[in-house]
Amino acid sequence: MFADAAALVLDYVFGVMRVHRVEARAAVRNGRGNGALRKIGAIQEGVLRRSFLRNGEYLDQVLWSIVCDDWLQAKAVWGPRVIH
Repeated sequence: MFADAAALVLDYVFGVMRVHRVEARAAVRNGRGNGALRKIGAIQEGVLRRSFLRNGEYLDQVLWSIVCDDWLQAKAVWGPRVIH
């Protein structure tokens, strides 16, 4: 369900709002969250060390991005359902 919803949101922000770049963050330990971002075509750009506090512990986050040109190219190759 996340992938379908994310595709709709990305179509809207890139197509209607004309946004150039979308970023997302997920805790390094969050394998499912990172996998979901990868599945919709996000590119891992780096790790933000000790970037947020949870339950008294600073955790690392993965920084992901999707830029408009990449999204449009993926849609051209994969069709309206860009989920890989």
